[in-house]
Amino acid sequence: MSKKIALLFDRTYIDAHHCFMELANQLVSSGFEVDLYMVFNPYNNQPFFESKKVRILPFPESKFQKIEYWTNILRAKDRKYSAIIATPIKGAWLARRTARLQKIPYYYLADELVKHLLDNSPAVQRKKLEKWNYLANKGAAATIALGEDRYQTQIELNKIDYAHDHIIIPNAPSGEPRKLRSNYFRDLFNIEDRKPILLFAGTLNWQLARRLYEETKNYSDREYHLVFHARTLGQMGEESHPFIKISTVPVPANMMNYVVGSADIGLALYDKNSLHETRNGITGGKLGTYLKNELPLIAGSAENLRVFADAGVGEYWDGETPFDTVAMHTIKNLDIYRKNIPPFYREHFQYEIFFETLLRHLSKPLN
Repeated sequence: MSKKIALLFDRTYIDAHHCFMELANQLVSSGFEVDLYMVFNPYNNQPFFESKKVRILPFPESKFQKIEYWTNILRAKDRKYSAIIATPIKGAWLARRTARLQKIPYYYLADELVKHLLDNSPAVQRKKLEKWNYLANKGAAATIALGEDRYQTQIELNKIDYAHDHIIIPNAPSGEPRKLRSNYFRDLFNIEDRKPILLFAGTLNWQLARRLYEETKNYSDREYHLVFHARTLGQMGEESHPFIKISTVPVPANMMNYVVGSADIGLALYDKNSLHETRNGITGGKLGTYLKNELPLIAGSAENLRVFADAGVGEYWDGETPFDTVAMHTIKNLDIYRKNIPPFYREHFQYEIFFETLLRHLSKPLN
C-alpha cells in the first residue's frame, strides 16, 4: 500500500499554525510522503518544508481546480493515498468523497469549531454546510482534536450522537523546550537597554489584545518593552503606537523560535466575556510557541487560562487589574516560572509525544 497521505486544508494560514506544519513534518519523519492542499493568498507566508517529500498543491475551489483535482484522483498514479487528514467543513467533505472513492480512511482535524465556520459563511449555505459537516465528521476514522475540553465542545456543536474515536494532539511545536539566544526584537527596534521584552504574537482581532492596545496608549516609560508581532499581514494595525513596538510583517514558521526566543515573557490574551475567545484561547498556537522557548506567560482573561498560573509557569490576568501591575509581578518571578516550564511543556504540549497516538491509529486496518 502507498505510504502517502493527503492533507486537505481549506485554509490560507498554514504556515502560522503548528497543527498543520508539525503534522506534515511528523508524517514525513515517520516515513510518509505528504500532499498538502491549501488555499493561497497574499497575506500569509507560503509554508516551507525542508523535505522534498512534502508537495504543496492548491485546494480545489474554482471550477478548473475541481476538474483538475478529480481528474488526478481518478487517473494519476501519484494521487493514490493511504489516508487523508482534512479540516472542516469543505476539506472534510472533500476528504469523505475522496476516501470513499479510494477506499481509504480519513481523519477530521478540528482546528476550528464549526459554529465559528458556519457563522462566517453565507446564510443561504449554512444548512447545506451543517449537513456536510455532520456526515464528514461521522464518517471519519477519528477526530484529531487540539484538546480534551475542545473535543467535548465539538461533541455538542457537531452533534456527535454516534460512537466516535478521537485523538488529542495539541496545537504546539515539537522538540524539547529550549530558549534560543536571539536579539531579533532588540535589533529590529534598536533596543539598547536590557529591560525584559513582553511579546504578544497574533492579531488585533482578539478583544483583550485590542483592549491592551488601547490601555497602553497612555503609558510612558516602563521597566519593560511591549512588542506586538503580527502572524498575518495587515491584522496588527499600521499606525504608530506611543508605547507598543509593532512588528507588522509575519515571519516564516521556521524562524519563529528565533523571533520568540528574543523575548522574555509571552502574552496570551483572550477575553473571558467572549465565548468564542474562551473556547479558542486554551488551544491557541502561541501558548506552545512561548513555552517551547521557555517564556513564562501572562494569560487571561478567559477563566480556563488560569491553569498556567496554577501550574506555576506564569501569571493570570483578569483583564481588570492594571496590566502594568501584572507585568511587574511576572517579571519579579521570572526565574521561578522558567524552572517550571520544561516538565509542564513536555506533559501538555510537546507535539511528537502526542503524535504517536495518531501514528498507531494510521496503522490500523480499514473497517
